[in-house]
Amino acid sequence: MGSFLLLKKICRHYIVKNLLIFFVVCLLLYISTLIMLSFYTLHGESMPVPDLKGKTAKEAEVLLHSHLLRGKLIDSVYLATAKPGVIVSQIPEAHSDVKENRTIYFVVNATLPEMVRMPDVVGISLRHATSVIEAQGLKVGKLYYVPDIARNNVLRQTYKGKDIRKGAKIAKGAAIDLYLGSGYN
Repeated sequence: MGSFLLLKKICRHYIVKNLLIFFVVCLLLYISTLIMLSFYTLHGESMPVPDLKGKTAKEAEVLLHSHLLRGKLIDSVYLATAKPGVIVSQIPEAHSDVKENRTIYFVVNATLPEMVRMPDVVGISLRHATSVIEAQGLKVGKLYYVPDIARNNVLRQTYKGKDIRKGAKIAKGAAIDLYLGSGYN
């Protein structure tokens, strides 16, 4: 009984009393904040992201709207293997779980390839010409050897059978055919 009286006497002290009230108020604020946050953030409620790949931007917007999500086009790239104007990638990925009203970012395949300027490789070696062509985003196509004193020296550069001059705009990834000297034996 003596310890109970001591505890009662301590609780009557104004500092201890205020500390206890402060602790109870903080505890109630913490609990109410957790409850409010679970409602506000929709804790535990999520939905899978639909697969947008292969759809147009308009089709994606309609699909996302029906799932209570938003969409945003962030970039376009050119892939020869994909149909022009369709979505080729998305963030977050398809089937990921997200909350309602989340923005889904996507990349669309461009309708035209990126254009680059044709470098001048006439008069240089095949090895050097290959590195210059590839650095520009182009590919070395067929190699034709014609009689000339300089072996593997580029004599002509062609695209689709026609000579192509330095600075001409050409689709990135195009194959450039080269006419090379065969050298005399």
